[in-house]
Amino acid sequence: MKKLLAIAFILSSVFAGQAALADSHGNGNGKGKAKGKPSFVEKKHRAHAEWKREKEYEKEYKKRHKDADHDDDDIWSRRRDEDRRRDEDRRRDDERWERSREEQRRRGDDRGRDNSGRTIGDIIRERTQTQNQ
Repeated sequence: MKKLLAIAFILSSVFAGQAALADSHGNGNGKGKAKGKPSFVEKKHRAHAEWKREKEYEKEYKKRHKDADHDDDDIWSRRRDEDRRRDEDRRRDDERWERSREEQRRRGDDRGRDNSGRTIGDIIRERTQTQNQ
């Protein structure tokens, strides 16, 4: 009996909930319909809001790119400066590389030695002899 009453109570509450939702003010048609506005008014408001956003975007864009609009040569001068800086960095790197190669040659590193005519066994023997000494 308790189970039957519990099921009946649940069913009645579900039915009452569905009835309350169906009887609601908006009937699920959204905000504009609830206020009694026709749909063309919503479209008009949306279009106006979109236009306003675009105007704001254009205003911000002009503000950010104000100096670029006045002087196109400025862009080219920046590019030339960047190219010069890049060339200078490359030249500096080449000079560093040459200096390090010269230092290796002066130190007499094994990496710079000519190994032609020697077998791997000879090279290993020489290295072990220099390490043992």
